[in-house]
Amino acid sequence: MTKTIDPTSAGLFLVGFITLLFGLLGFNLFSDPSDVGLLSAIFDFIFVIGILMVIIAWMAGRAGNAYATALFAFIAVAIFGASFGATAGLEGDAVAPTIFYALALFFIVFLFVAAMLGTPKLLIVLLFFVALLYLFVGVYFGEGDKPFAGAVGVFGLLSFFTATYFAAALSTQKLPVF
Repeated sequence: MTKTIDPTSAGLFLVGFITLLFGLLGFNLFSDPSDVGLLSAIFDFIFVIGILMVIIAWMAGRAGNAYATALFAFIAVAIFGASFGATAGLEGDAVAPTIFYALALFFIVFLFVAAMLGTPKLLIVLLFFVALLYLFVGVYFGEGDKPFAGAVGVFGLLSFFTATYFAAALSTQKLPVF
């Protein structure tokens, strides 16, 4: 009989990677904002990671972790939405901010669900940072709100560090999870 592996750590590492990309984009560290081709490629790559997140959600279900299944399925939807929203934002479509505001709102809802279920406080902090990340990405794509790119960078990096620490703590079981 084979043992089913819970993919929570892998999913959290991917969340860290995605939020790192947004953080670096917010600080314009590896791209010229006028290079739409490079940015489109990054958002296409984010879409591919969304597909991996669907697989992780499925694996979490097979492992019997209902909350992780729901969370990673939602994160997959959020990644798909972020990919489409960012692409729409690059094309100047006015729907982009609305997509990111909706994603931020749903992360807040998941934050309250996590709190009610008694999940680790680290997860609640991560959901809060990701909600603020998506909120400020929406503000960034709003008309005339480019000064908020720094907030995208800050919350992207805070989300990255939180998700990566949480993933490392779960996978190694040598770091405290609070």
